[in-house]
Amino acid sequence: MTEVLVTGGREIALELHHLLRDLDPARWRADLQDRARARAARVMELARASRAAEVVGTGWSGLQARLAELAAAVEQHLPAGHLKNGEARAAWQAFRERVAPAYERLAQGLRQHAVHVPALRPTNVARSVFHVASSLVALGLLMWLPWAGQVAAAGAFAGWAWSMEILRRRSPRLNAVLLRHLGHLAHPHEAYRVNSSTWFGTGLLILALIGSPALSGVGLAILGLADPAAGLVGRRYGTIKLVHGRSLQGSATFFVVGLAAAFGVLAGLMGLTAGQAAVVALAAAAPATIVELFSRTVDDNLSIPLSAALGAWLGLIALGLAA
Repeated sequence: MTEVLVTGGREIALELHHLLRDLDPARWRADLQDRARARAARVMELARASRAAEVVGTGWSGLQARLAELAAAVEQHLPAGHLKNGEARAAWQAFRERVAPAYERLAQGLRQHAVHVPALRPTNVARSVFHVASSLVALGLLMWLPWAGQVAAAGAFAGWAWSMEILRRRSPRLNAVLLRHLGHLAHPHEAYRVNSSTWFGTGLLILALIGSPALSGVGLAILGLADPAAGLVGRRYGTIKLVHGRSLQGSATFFVVGLAAAFGVLAGLMGLTAGQAAVVALAAAAPATIVELFSRTVDDNLSIPLSAALGAWLGLIALGLAA
């Protein structure tokens, strides 16, 4: 009967993921209420069926317990019917915030049994602002610090970030404290995975070790500006779905913003001519867009800047400008 539990758990997770994605602040519409209520009812129905499955072993019983926890959270926080638009929006956003942690705990339990379900990546304006600011600060340090200073600063940040990752894995209490104070900057799934800031620090260190301001600057500019722009547009207007939850609108935004950001760095800060900057920017933005679209097992805070730097390097080689 464990197959029933796994299949039911995955179906519940996918149904709830669709519900929570529809309730994202950037996607909210008043006419979503009936569909949201129907999805919530379906989740509870599936959960009741899964709870009835007979399981053997603590691992499976743990998964069953997470299903029960999720169903209870959905039932407890489900908004009342016939709410006005303002009240409905507030009630459904509160529902999303309270149910999302239970979804991530279920998703983590399913992943332990090799069942992949998507992570939640809700609109988070504070995170987007922090994302842009971090990349711009790093870009500024790149411009004004000597190579040894860049490596030292990036190494110190990456070392601190990985130390925190190790410590919070060893101490659930520390993990809870960090999430309580920094949770407004994190996605829900980062409670159980390596934080995006840690991958950003790792990528920053690799870029610093490369020792090329042009390559590092392009990677940081595309990551800092194109990635959050694509997320905001994709969640609000992403009607044409591609893969891994990405949309055509979001990917197009990533490419356009990434192209402009890379061009600005190359022409404005690195002194390339407009034609040279356009070629290298295109060589950087195209692979970064593809990598962002397909990144799943590797965090895009690592894969985007490195793929953009690699593309820029190939563009410089094509123009005969690589050192």
